[in-house]
Amino acid sequence: MTRFLLLLLSVLSIAACKPGIPKDIVQPNEMEKVLFDIHLVDGYIANIPTQDSARKVGAPIYKGIFKKYGIDSAMHAKSMAYYYNHPDLLSKMYDRISEKMGKTRDEEAKKREKEEKLKAEKELKKQKAAEAKRTDSLKKLKKANQIDTSRKVRKPLKALISAPKSTKK
Repeated sequence: MTRFLLLLLSVLSIAACKPGIPKDIVQPNEMEKVLFDIHLVDGYIANIPTQDSARKVGAPIYKGIFKKYGIDSAMHAKSMAYYYNHPDLLSKMYDRISEKMGKTRDEEAKKREKEEKLKAEKELKKQKAAEAKRTDSLKKLKKANQIDTSRKVRKPLKALISAPKSTKK
C-alpha cells in the first residue's frame, strides 16, 4: 500500500512539475499580437526625423498597444524576460510574426498598386477628355473657316452674275 501511495505521489508530482507558462506572463498567442503591433510602431517611429519627436509620438502609441491587450509596460517587460530565457518559444513567435509581417507587406503593396492603377486610369481619362475637347474646338475652327471661305467665294460669284452684260453691236 505504501508503495502504491509512493508511486501515485511521484506520478502526481511529475505531472504537476510539467513546464508551462506562468499565469502572470503574457501567453504566446497574445504576445505575438503585442510584438507585431510594437514592431509596426517601431517601423513608423524609425522614419520620424528627430529623436525628440519620435519619443513624443511613440510613448502614447505604446501605451495604447498595452491598453488594447490589457497589459502594462511592467508585465510586458516581465514577459519579455521570460521569453528571452526560453528562446525556443521566442523563436517560434518571431517566425510567425515575420510571416505575418510579410503578408501585411504584400497586402499593402497590392493595395498601393491598385491605388496607383486607379490614379493612372483617372489621369488617362482626364487626358482623353482634354484631347477630345481640343479636337472638338479644332473641328469648330475648321467649320468656321469653311463657312468663311465659302462666303468669300460666293461674293465674287454673285458680283459676276449680277454684273450687267455688255451688249455687242
